[in-house]
Amino acid sequence: MQGITNETVGEQFQTDLLQNARDKTLQVITQASIRIVTGMSEHEAKKLIQQIQEDLGAPKSWHPPQIRFGENTLLPFGQKGVENNILKENDIFFLDLGPIFNGHEGDVGRSFTVGNDPEMQRCCADAETIWQEVRAHWLRTNVSGEELYRFAEQCAAARGWVLSLQKANGHRISDFPHIAKMRGSIQEFPEKPAANRWILEIQIRHTQKPFGAFYEDLLN
Repeated sequence: MQGITNETVGEQFQTDLLQNARDKTLQVITQASIRIVTGMSEHEAKKLIQQIQEDLGAPKSWHPPQIRFGENTLLPFGQKGVENNILKENDIFFLDLGPIFNGHEGDVGRSFTVGNDPEMQRCCADAETIWQEVRAHWLRTNVSGEELYRFAEQCAAARGWVLSLQKANGHRISDFPHIAKMRGSIQEFPEKPAANRWILEIQIRHTQKPFGAFYEDLLN
């Protein structure tokens, strides 16, 4: 399609609306994280999140919500995990949500812990730290998307984690639907990703134990 590039957006695209969608999505996650407690199932959490989204004005999503408890935090996007998974007393979980606000795509991911497992707490914190390190590298350099994720692998390894790249290697975002204009990942992008066009994803996992953490947000 002539005139379509990897960073094309639609005629209705507005940066402030994209940022608002991002902020509203984080609001959904924040509200949900407070209400997700030990003994709750992933299915129950999904119903809770849907209600919060609807209350905030986003009954529809551009991608299915990913609610991952415990060992399911190791899985790539979309892969079916342990059924009827219940949040345990000392556990880790993450939420990856993609609601549509005012015709623009939100996409935010955050990890949380319950209980007092120090390794899970560190994993949760390190996922955010690595994301921030990669973003800082993006801001100060002109590296390609592939080089950006190579740097992310180094950051994860330096903290003793493995970076998971299967369906967690960054992607486009815009007014809905961005996939009508571009499909692909940051890792495949041969240039420096532009601001307000891409979601940076960081998913890490323990080298031996069955858990990991996830953090994603808008590059801007």
